Amino acid sequence: MLLNTNSLPSGYKNIAELDYLLFAKQRLFIVSSDKKLVLIKKAPSPYPNYEDEPGLLVYQTEFPRTAAAWIVDAIENRLWRSAAEGGEPSGKNSVTESVAGEKLTLRRTMAVGDAREKGFILINASRKSVNFDEDYQEIEFSDRLLKEGGLLDVLRKL
Repeated sequence: MLLNTNSLPSGYKNIAELDYLLFAKQRLFIVSSDKKLVLIKKAPSPYPNYEDEPGLLVYQTEFPRTAAAWIVDAIENRLWRSAAEGGEPSGKNSVTESVAGEKLTLRRTMAVGDAREKGFILINASRKSVNFDEDYQEIEFSDRLLKEGGLLDVLRKL
């Protein structure tokens, strides 16, 4: 079920709202509960007959709340560092692990968003897509969103 950031269910809190920085006029909402981390991307809908909210398409990805610390660690200590600095071996561009019983993958990519920036794709293979007929959920974010956009700081605080 898609969450409405203007009327969250009991126990959920909107932690942050960021400029998504990958595509024009998109926003990223970071929502959490005691057990869940939910990343919600809102984009203008080009389809007047198909909108999740007035004028918007909404894309939702869900993770265990403890995934926030795992994401930060995997980025800062494993994928942004060279093997000599203690990071992943040369040529390895992803990390897959079980976090709170859910299979998560963080994959480094050199082309996300309109500007084809360096960034990451975060996949939860343990949850079916809320938006599409897929057996997984995923979201992409750029290094710029992590650093300049504040996403890394928000994840650190969780």
